[in-house]
Amino acid sequence: MKKYFIFALTLCLFTVCVNKDEHSNKLSVKSLAALSYKDAAVALPSPASVHLDKGGRFYKRFHGNVKYVIYQHDYYGREMLRAYSVRHYSPGKLLELVWDREYGGKWLDSATRTAVNTGNKELLAMVDNFADSLRQLQQPDGYMGIELPNDRVLNGWEKDWDIWNQFYAILGLLTHYELRNDQASLDAAFRAGIWIIKTYGPVRDKNSPFLRGEAVGGFTKVVVIGQLVRLYQHTGDIGFLEFVRQVIDNYPPVKQMLSSSEPSLVHPYMLSAVLGGIVKFAEAAGDYKILAKVERIWEGLVSTHLFPTGSLGESEDLDDEPIEDVPDGQLQETCATTEWIFLTQDLYEATGRARYAEALELTVYNALLAAQSADGMKWCYWTPLRYSKHWFHGPTRCCFWSGPRGISRLPQLIYALKGDTVYVNFFETSHAFLNTDSGEVSIIQNSQYPGTGESSVILKTQPDWKGMIQIRIPSWAKNFKIKLNGRPVPGNKSRTGYFEVDLHGSKDYQIEINFDIPFWLEKFAGGGCVMRRGPEIMSVDVRDNIDTWLGQDDLISIPEGVALLPIDPKHRYQWAGPVNSSVHRRKYCVRLDDKRTSEPRNVILTPYADAGNEGAAFRTVFPLTKDE
Repeated sequence: MKKYFIFALTLCLFTVCVNKDEHSNKLSVKSLAALSYKDAAVALPSPASVHLDKGGRFYKRFHGNVKYVIYQHDYYGREMLRAYSVRHYSPGKLLELVWDREYGGKWLDSATRTAVNTGNKELLAMVDNFADSLRQLQQPDGYMGIELPNDRVLNGWEKDWDIWNQFYAILGLLTHYELRNDQASLDAAFRAGIWIIKTYGPVRDKNSPFLRGEAVGGFTKVVVIGQLVRLYQHTGDIGFLEFVRQVIDNYPPVKQMLSSSEPSLVHPYMLSAVLGGIVKFAEAAGDYKILAKVERIWEGLVSTHLFPTGSLGESEDLDDEPIEDVPDGQLQETCATTEWIFLTQDLYEATGRARYAEALELTVYNALLAAQSADGMKWCYWTPLRYSKHWFHGPTRCCFWSGPRGISRLPQLIYALKGDTVYVNFFETSHAFLNTDSGEVSIIQNSQYPGTGESSVILKTQPDWKGMIQIRIPSWAKNFKIKLNGRPVPGNKSRTGYFEVDLHGSKDYQIEINFDIPFWLEKFAGGGCVMRRGPEIMSVDVRDNIDTWLGQDDLISIPEGVALLPIDPKHRYQWAGPVNSSVHRRKYCVRLDDKRTSEPRNVILTPYADAGNEGAAFRTVFPLTKDE
């Protein structure tokens, strides 16, 4: 490890961090201390430890994604590497070539996670060979790819996106090192990180070259801070952490966010990446004040900018206007969806708060799955709330490499660990082998969720193992009940939003989980409401409602007191994929008002994640009858 300490500094540099004006904090120091971050962090298991099983909501989507990442390599593998071996961009050429090296790093991240999870030998060999090929394209000074030419005047965007590409190369290489234990990948990532620090450090003030830029005000560079923290965590080289501290202390948008607790109104994709990097820094530096500030910024994004489906942004941007249901709108860019997931995951791991696990569930069950086709082989660039889904459209292909990164993480989101405590966060059919402090725990979960609130968990432990299982209680769940080995467990909901069950005296435990999933209306900031059932937003799809008008005339509205009605079992499912596909859509019935009739009429709902496929029109937001 000694070779990594080339920028060794003392830890005292981190005793004082960002935003020293304590009077600008919305919470007092006493309040911050009450948040109890110390020892609150939880760990997500390795993707090799948790496996999705048939019958669960995620199984077919995940395995469709396996095929997709192989397809990406087969059709775009050379192109992904060529982006590092040829300097494409110069003024007047296609703008996308400024950032085309991001695809290789994204692919290596998602494909490595997927390969390790499945044990697919073909894919494992594919990621190892790709990582090796990528490393061969590194310059002796650490730069990944062909360095910028010095024989011409460089376009500002060309220079600004350069670090963005280094960011993704480091990200993919670090994931490959973490999951494949390939020291060569860590060495390459380390050298790339050192190149950044040598080229741009130190960052002394807001005018430092690293913080200036035409592209998104410098965010395309600052996004790399999270990966530099990862390098610090793996190498112990405090120079990486010091560089990140300098960036946080001097980058005006970050200083403004941390002092006001208000998010910068920029590209949500990059905003989430920067905030996630600050969370990683706060954890590494033990700075709980800065972590609390990021939590407040996150809450601000949820309250003002998050669509009910769990993603954000219109036309790749945030603004100070209320979010709207734009017909066929450029809403919820898939890159923004996945990076929001990563930020929320970072906050969950840092704090252990059930609030973030529930937010992850909302985004995954709605925005993420809605952006992916049912067979896993196509992605939306934008995912609107009404009218049409368009696969593979948009001015760039970034989302088609981002989406698989989100799907590849699904197994890891089901469980979490801390000491001898196992957390069940998602009710998903799966099995896992989890390493607790006192030994390995085997867990098998069979779930009917989100069709019903029924799930069973079987744990097998060593005879002398004593621990606890904490089962997340969704904030909306009704009549939440737990049975342990056939006997009801008295209500034991902790303040953290989990149901605590102590386990000892046996090596086999069967836990039965049962709760009601309510249906309710949720107001939409731009007007009207969405219909929600548990974690899922519901949509009206014309495949089920061929005589229903989904236009802008608002002929259809939601009456007060709307409720789910029984539906004929023979209409409960409908094929959502090609003939002979085994993919089903769940369907529900409600009575909505229609101006063309004198009384309410039955309308079929389906989950937003499954609506609008096969070119079908759909709609998700409707006005309330009483508002007309």
